[in-house]
Amino acid sequence: MSVKTAAWTIEVKLKADLADAEGQSALSLLQGLGVLTTRACRATRLYELRCGLNAAQLQQVARELLCDPITQDFRVVPGGARPPVLNGMTHWRVEVWPKGSVADPAGETVRSAIAEMGLPQPERVRVGTAYLISGRCGRGQLEKAVVRGLANPVVHDAAVTESHP
Repeated sequence: MSVKTAAWTIEVKLKADLADAEGQSALSLLQGLGVLTTRACRATRLYELRCGLNAAQLQQVARELLCDPITQDFRVVPGGARPPVLNGMTHWRVEVWPKGSVADPAGETVRSAIAEMGLPQPERVRVGTAYLISGRCGRGQLEKAVVRGLANPVVHDAAVTESHP
């Protein structure tokens, strides 16, 4: 009997009241590249799993393996679902993922660790980063800065979308 696989994304972020050094570093980098209207940036770790795990098992993986409950929050999102889009260009979501042709050692480590938890091993795990950026800036300006500073276009795919704060 084969197990039906589905795509899921687990998003892990620092709690809102904690300083986000990775987000602050990205903000400084963007401002240094000329995107001076950015006001804030929060980084979120993304784990994309293609697996046959059920909702309870995904929650267990997030809680016990991927998230530090003292400093981080998580949410499990069905594959393809993204935050709602807003107008006004004041909130942006930048996702940076390794290209499909590039090895993802962090993803392989997570994949093996899930199996060590006694759960079915996912077909694939990829690890990426989302940057949630506040500031009034144009998509083109932000896209240029992203490929110059947050993503290496040789090894990463990056997507810039307007987003919910």
